[in-house]
Amino acid sequence: MATPIPSNVAEFTLAEVAHATEGEAFGDGRLRLRAVSIDTRTLPAGALFVALRGVSDGHRFLSEALAKGAGAAIVERGRRIEEIPCVEVEDTLAALGSLARHHVRRHRKAYTIPLISVGGAAGKTTTKEITAALARAVFGPTLSNPGNLNNLIGVPMTLLMLTDEHRAMVIECGTNTRGEIPKLAAIVEPDVAMVLNVDLEHAEGLGTIEDIADEEAAIFGRTRDAAVIPADDARLGARVPKNLRAITFGVESNATVRLFDRAVAANGRTAISVRLDPSMAIAVDPAVRTEIALVGRSGAMNCAAAIAAIAAASPSPLNHEQLHAMESALAELQPLPGRLALHNAGGLVIIDDSYNAQPPSVRIGLEAARETAQRLAARLVIVLGDMLELGPLAKPAHVVAVQDALASKPAVFLAIGEETCAAAEASRPRSHDCDLRLCTDSAEAAQMIAGLVRAGDVVFVKGSRGIATERVVAALTNRPR
Repeated sequence: MATPIPSNVAEFTLAEVAHATEGEAFGDGRLRLRAVSIDTRTLPAGALFVALRGVSDGHRFLSEALAKGAGAAIVERGRRIEEIPCVEVEDTLAALGSLARHHVRRHRKAYTIPLISVGGAAGKTTTKEITAALARAVFGPTLSNPGNLNNLIGVPMTLLMLTDEHRAMVIECGTNTRGEIPKLAAIVEPDVAMVLNVDLEHAEGLGTIEDIADEEAAIFGRTRDAAVIPADDARLGARVPKNLRAITFGVESNATVRLFDRAVAANGRTAISVRLDPSMAIAVDPAVRTEIALVGRSGAMNCAAAIAAIAAASPSPLNHEQLHAMESALAELQPLPGRLALHNAGGLVIIDDSYNAQPPSVRIGLEAARETAQRLAARLVIVLGDMLELGPLAKPAHVVAVQDALASKPAVFLAIGEETCAAAEASRPRSHDCDLRLCTDSAEAAQMIAGLVRAGDVVFVKGSRGIATERVVAALTNRPR
């Protein structure tokens, strides 16, 4: 499910590249380059090739880049070849980020273009898509990360896609290693930084919950205007610098943007009402009321967060027409594949949350599945795979996840993977009337699932990327009636 790196038409001179990256140019500084590429397989003629160290060392492909027509390359010091103009730098990955920052800065000197960043432990990609849809409705053409390109390669390559036609940017920033968000913050330099939540995520690389809060909040250090945070998160509230406006979202009465009503409709959609502080909207009724195709409380809360970010980024309070445009944009949104995507197949209501799993997203998904089953008066079937990259927190986190799953009173519970199966087996005495099954992997679960479900069931499927629980979704989708 890897998202391909997008192409771009960003233009630079060789001297400009050297200045932006603090590198040394070898070649004619007036040389004009069009497009930046990190992959010789898709490199266009006349492009700047950046030799990154990754699974393969990009410096090994300099001759191939030359043969493909590359105009110049960014390389590590001492690794240039005479045949191609080069800019030598200390770190080519850092240089890619610096070049992207320079590209954005020069566009923003020419015209106003609000930039919103999206971070947090869970819900980033969905909220990025929601925010981008609202930005298009309010500001116009909007640049956002394709898929989940939210790291130190994906973010710069997204920013290099910026052209004169864009009127807003919504950039997702993710991390699984300490120090990654500060680097992304220095590249993105957002006007408005949204952090959706702080919870256990990639604990193997990020550490304790306080370490994670520090990492996520590091985006605020390079934010220009406002921080958008949950109204009930004291950790994040304490980490917002005093020079930034703190814009809050949530169900609390003091939230700047308040989700004050939510109801699940019979068709599975959710009716939401979100009220904005009067300072953020000029309207008789400063609220957004619409139906969304996102399930659970988290979907509605992500909409409230996105509305807050748009209101914070707007140069003036939102008017009635802009509020109505956001209502229409939210109504047309569809969930991303594998991220709490609800669909009907073979007489089943399937909640496909198979894209990935960490403790907060498991908790959110279980809540949505439980609510949906209750609203439809249906049996609940839970398929839950291991959560990876949790390090020493893996065992207790899986115990909690399994206990939460069983507390949802599923008719059937399929556990997949070593950690989930161990926690499920330990919890078997408390499983009561639940049909509890243990599966070594998703292939085994996919073979088993057809014989366990009934027409009308709500089936929730979730697991980490490496567990491949989408196999179970495919088996359910292709199941004969």
